[in-house]
Amino acid sequence: MTKQDMETEIHSLPRPLVAVMSSGFFGFFAHAGFLQGLADMGLTPDAYAGSSSGALVAAFAAGGASPRRMLELFSQLGRRDFWDPPSMAASLRWILGGLRGRSGYLAGEAYERLLAEHLPATRFEDCPHPCLMSALDLESARRVVLTSGSLPQAVRASGAVPALFAAVPHAGGLLVDGGLVDKAPLLACAKHLGAASLVVHVLPSSSLERTSAQTLARTLAPLRVQSRAVDAARWQTYLDQKETVLAQGLQLREVIAQGLPRCGPRRMHLGPAAFAAARQGARAALGASA
Repeated sequence: MTKQDMETEIHSLPRPLVAVMSSGFFGFFAHAGFLQGLADMGLTPDAYAGSSSGALVAAFAAGGASPRRMLELFSQLGRRDFWDPPSMAASLRWILGGLRGRSGYLAGEAYERLLAEHLPATRFEDCPHPCLMSALDLESARRVVLTSGSLPQAVRASGAVPALFAAVPHAGGLLVDGGLVDKAPLLACAKHLGAASLVVHVLPSSSLERTSAQTLARTLAPLRVQSRAVDAARWQTYLDQKETVLAQGLQLREVIAQGLPRCGPRRMHLGPAAFAAARQGARAALGASA
């Protein structure tokens, strides 16, 4: 199939078409770049979905923010804007108390305030496009699909990495990172958004980009093996969901982002490069002309 054929085919996907963005630590620059790649092709999704960093970009896109606006905003952010650990004295009391009473080092409240200030819509119901995101409820040990209510709280919950961010109270439960149960919420899109087709942007977990031998050769090898095992389980769940939605008759096009610059709390400056690489990767994978 030629690139022209691929581009024609992507535009013929049945509607509703949902853009789905995976979890991936600080992957929001890359997801915004993916959406820019779709925009370059003249492809506008009908709805947006994501887990963790994917949830953040889904919320901005569903609210009407363009990928370029996201890049502009994200590029202005620094660690100081969302980093809200306990005070030194409170941290010492927490350590001496056996780390009891807090579910994460960062409260996450600064992050939620940041979202409330910058998201174009602060409730799901006010978004021009449907949107969903997933989280994991520690109380019920079940997936929670978030489709209504406060967007800042939902995005915060979907990205609440255990131990790093505090779990988010919700409907009597405690929500943490949706990426633990949904690398990308494919089944939720079929069930809650009535998707006929999905365009999925997947950020591979860094631990799976190395071989097992390379993992064992690194320092703290047992902890790294544990991380790799969790990531492998998450990947298998993603593959299972992919198989299920295809069996249900949904059309699915997948862009797996390999080799992108990896952003982090101290590597935010790599964001524009990740945006550009993901944009080009989406265009190449989906058949856009040069």
